[in-house]
Amino acid sequence: MLRRLLGAGLLVGTLTLGTLAAPAAAQDDTTMIVGLTQPWETLNPVVGFAVSEYEIWNIQYTGLTTLAADDYAPEPGLAESWVEDEPGVSYTYTLREGLMWSDGEPITAEDVAWNINTSRDQEWSNYISTVANLSAEVVDDRTVTVTSEVPDPRLPAVGIYILPKHIWEEQATPETIDSYDGLDGVGSGPFTISDYQSEESLTMTANPNYYDGQPAVDTLIFRYFANPDAMVAAIQRGEIDAAQGIPASSFETLDADPDIVAVAGLQGGFDEIAFNGGAAEGQPHPALLDLGFRQALNMAIDKEGAAEDLWFGLAEPATAVSMAADLAWVPEIPTEEQLTYDPEAAAALLDELGYVDTDGNGFREMPGGGDDIVLRHAVNTDSDLGGAVGELWSNWMNAIGIQVELEAYDQDQLYGVIVDGTYDTFYWGWVPFVDPDPMLSYFTEAELGNWNDANWFDPEFDALYTEQNQEIDPARRQEIVHEMVRILYDAAVYPALWYTPDLQAYRTDRFEGFVRQPAEVGPVIFSQSSPSYALLQPIGSGETPAETTPDGTTAPDETAAPGDTSAPDETTAPGDGESDDDGGGNATTIVIIVVVLAVLGAGAFLIAKRRGSADERE
Repeated sequence: MLRRLLGAGLLVGTLTLGTLAAPAAAQDDTTMIVGLTQPWETLNPVVGFAVSEYEIWNIQYTGLTTLAADDYAPEPGLAESWVEDEPGVSYTYTLREGLMWSDGEPITAEDVAWNINTSRDQEWSNYISTVANLSAEVVDDRTVTVTSEVPDPRLPAVGIYILPKHIWEEQATPETIDSYDGLDGVGSGPFTISDYQSEESLTMTANPNYYDGQPAVDTLIFRYFANPDAMVAAIQRGEIDAAQGIPASSFETLDADPDIVAVAGLQGGFDEIAFNGGAAEGQPHPALLDLGFRQALNMAIDKEGAAEDLWFGLAEPATAVSMAADLAWVPEIPTEEQLTYDPEAAAALLDELGYVDTDGNGFREMPGGGDDIVLRHAVNTDSDLGGAVGELWSNWMNAIGIQVELEAYDQDQLYGVIVDGTYDTFYWGWVPFVDPDPMLSYFTEAELGNWNDANWFDPEFDALYTEQNQEIDPARRQEIVHEMVRILYDAAVYPALWYTPDLQAYRTDRFEGFVRQPAEVGPVIFSQSSPSYALLQPIGSGETPAETTPDGTTAPDETAAPGDTSAPDETTAPGDGESDDDGGGNATTIVIIVVVLAVLGAGAFLIAKRRGSADERE
């Protein structure tokens, strides 16, 4: 449930990290620079939801369990093993011996229990869908038992970041938890935050206490680019080593470079045109409350043409939305039951419903006459494709006699508009988590005014959400989810445009050992658990990375995880201008990883994936 382009509207946008000094890189430091085109709005994992933010949390924090790089199966994180006490209900986890936070404090079972129980009691935005029915009991310093009040198909995976209690306990009140900046720089992952400059860069330093050993890369610098073309130029010049969200128009050019590999990674991300369903306080144009009218608008969307034009064939036109990283959760919808592109049929349906042009000016009015129908379409100015899709949407609607008024917002402003319901349509996207439950929850009545950006709900959908949430039979659960997705599809309120690839590129002359997650098809960075960073080795370091695939990525380790780690397949992941050249002349090895969260929408991604209350974000 990572939001591809959405950012939490905390006031972190104007903050710099005052308590953490920028690391003074030693002469022999190995530095990797990571570029991105989506800025960070908050580094607080309780409320943030942008893909750029999840990438940092994936690296700084570890969960009780984590996700295998090849297939998302649950594998040891802070826990080295676990035992199933009661299937889908109770599991006892044993932590690794000698665990320490990056500041040297011990990591104990109390940290785990405090995170689960406190986030449940305080209903932390990014945690509650996972922990709502969970309780954790400390057995001893290295042992914790997690029990669910109802069967939970996600267990033994516990998809939340474990935060350091000794840092976060002071922040954990309903009044303060959402506004904490998250810049303390204490974590359990391979890297921790050491410097932050809003909309410029974020620096992370290798964690000497990381349980898998200190990474070979000493410093990660994530550098923000407002212009994706500048990012492309930077990787071509060798100033950066990896880029996420490269423009589709540059994909083939970069892939043809002998020192660069371009990756089109798939992890369930999708982009959509969302309609205001009218369930929030702010109301849409009354025509949008008519199912037939919405169906006609769906039929005017040329998904195939837009995917070809905007993505150069790299994105697959979508049928229904994807609720999980695996598209197997998307139901097959018979062609004859789909709202496929047919503008003539759309116009005919509008005529039949009484939306006709009575004054001959080329635009339709409500049944019975009146003013022309004008739909307010919100354009996300932080999205690389926001403007282009806005123009396409306007053209598609004009073709069937509907006027569109384009209104520009940055991603923070747009979220406020969505929550307030003062829009008719908008374009964005998501990168979902591995498990479908969080994404499904966003379309329930309980999430109106928060994650439910369609301002729509359906009582049958809500009932099925509760049912799938407790169904531990994988096949039956997938049937329920398919039924829910079909309900949303038939409501014609959230038409998916395409399944969005994460377009990335990385240089092969600086580092080796990038891992695709999932294997063969996934991205190498900005994935569900971001495993690459801890595995990378500098070229010529003398270290032997794991076996690599023909494209230069590392083949996943297929050895079994220790302990009893069997689990259902449906598991959750933890958890919609030029920049000054500050790295090109560095004598140390520098890699810039550029992350363009262009459409996101979410998401991953998605992401993905990957919001908190309205006042937290606006």
